Amino acid sequence: MKRIFCIGITAVAVCAMIFPETANSETQKRLGQAAFPVLKIDQGARLAGMGGAFTAIADDVNAIFVNPAGLTHIEKAEYTLSYTRWLVDSQFYSGAVAYNTGRGVLGVSAMSYALPEVEETTIFQPLGTGRMLDTGDFSIGASYAMKMTDKLSFGIQVRWTQETLDEDRMTGVDVNLGTIFNTGFRSLRLGMAFKNLGKDVKSRETNYQMPVTFNFAFAIEVFGKKGSSRTYLTVTGENHYATDFAQPQYRLGGELWFQNTLALRAGYKPRYDTETYSLGLGVKFQPIGGKEVRLDFSYSDGNDFEAPLRFSLSGSF
Repeated sequence: MKRIFCIGITAVAVCAMIFPETANSETQKRLGQAAFPVLKIDQGARLAGMGGAFTAIADDVNAIFVNPAGLTHIEKAEYTLSYTRWLVDSQFYSGAVAYNTGRGVLGVSAMSYALPEVEETTIFQPLGTGRMLDTGDFSIGASYAMKMTDKLSFGIQVRWTQETLDEDRMTGVDVNLGTIFNTGFRSLRLGMAFKNLGKDVKSRETNYQMPVTFNFAFAIEVFGKKGSSRTYLTVTGENHYATDFAQPQYRLGGELWFQNTLALRAGYKPRYDTETYSLGLGVKFQPIGGKEVRLDFSYSDGNDFEAPLRFSLSGSF
């Protein structure tokens, strides 16, 4: 029964990747109509350094932002804190904690999006009224992940998000589902993630859909062996399908570890207006009591905007 379930998940994922255009006519009607676009922004310097192609890798606490099934790789407890310098002087702050209970992994995450101060203007006062607008986004989520077999992991996240535009506030609840399947062929893993699943939200008599996305990905070590080699190279790629974008998009990434201490990362996202390519750097060490600490940095192409930069601190405890 478990084998049939695993085969079924893989078959559905492949079909969704190959035939996403079947929903294209309906998608055309929804372009630009999704709420909470901040939910589609990558959180965490490690995954951003690989162009966001993290669905099949997802092997630390950062999985909570991409594919909650990856939380099953956590042996005891992990944390992460991240800062992103985003477009037009806006900023992201995010963090997460996850704990392995022995019967699954529980996690909590939070994200805040801060815009630069904007002064209110009116028809009669086009130069400003002196009152600053209250804007920004905030979300908090709870996750649970478990190993269904020795090869298949499953994870789920429930998240609450609020978007504030001065006196207007829009809130919504969404669900993220993910799986990671170890195929048994060398180190090939397949990952799937259904993200931002939820009811439409309403603002000023207008309904907006959630920014639903589906990712199907693979990851494999092409040099060395993860877990046994101190130097190894992982390559990954994924299909990214969003209901508020006309065509499927793709992400490619790689991570090269030297002596299991220094990591170099790169990513490429065709069909994107910004963050087409990205570069990343990571350092891992154990300063006190054998508890691992990781520092990560990433740079992404901003096109006509100032390049997004991300900094992350994470580790175990």
